[in-house]
Amino acid sequence: IQMLPKFCFPFDIERYTASSVVQNFTFALTDLEGNQRFGFCRLAGGFRTCLCILSYLPWFEVFYKILNNIADHLAKEQVSLGLLDPFRWLPPPPVSLGPSMTISQGQGCNLIAKKMGYTWNQLERMAQDRGLWRSRNLTEFVVAVDVPNMLQLYGSMLYERRILLTSSKLSTLTACVQASSAMLYPMYWQHIYIPTLPPHLLDYCW
Repeated sequence: IQMLPKFCFPFDIERYTASSVVQNFTFALTDLEGNQRFGFCRLAGGFRTCLCILSYLPWFEVFYKILNNIADHLAKEQVSLGLLDPFRWLPPPPVSLGPSMTISQGQGCNLIAKKMGYTWNQLERMAQDRGLWRSRNLTEFVVAVDVPNMLQLYGSMLYERRILLTSSKLSTLTACVQASSAMLYPMYWQHIYIPTLPPHLLDYCW
C-alpha cells in the first residue's frame, strides 16, 4: 500500500518537534464497498520509527499489546520467527478488551442519557452488552472530553454533520474518534471516516 507511510506518519516529520513519548494510535482505510481496514500503529519516541499492523478486526488492545511486544524484542535485538508465539493460541477477544471502568451515575450522566432518549440504567446495560465499559478508547474519551462537548459531539454525529477533532496527542485523538463512533450503536457512521488525517487529505476539511 503506497499511502501507508503517510498514515503511519500523519505529520511533517522534518517540522514536527520530536518527543520521547511512545504513542499507540489507529487509522482506517475504507475501500469502494465501504469495508474498513484498521491500521494499528506504535510510534516510537523521536517519531522516526513506526510499527504497524493492518487488520479488518477492531481488536485495539490485542494489537497494541502485540506491537509493544514486538518493540520490546526489537529493543533487545531478540527478533525471531517465534516472536508472536505467545499470541497464537489466544481465543478471539470480546467486543473490546481492557481494564474494567465504572462510571457512577450523576447529573452529567443523567443529562447525557436524557438527551439520547434513554434512562442511564438503559444506557449502562447497552454499553455492558457491547463491552464498552471495558474499552480503552472510551476510557480516554471520558478523561479527555467534558460532558458539554460530549453532548455536542454526539448530537453532531446524529445530525450527520461534518466533524473535525483535534488533539496534541495522536493516541488521544484516535481513541476519542473510535469511542464516539462506538457510542452511536445501534447506528453507525456511514460517511467519510478518517480517524487520523494525513496532510495529503486535508482537502476533505473544506
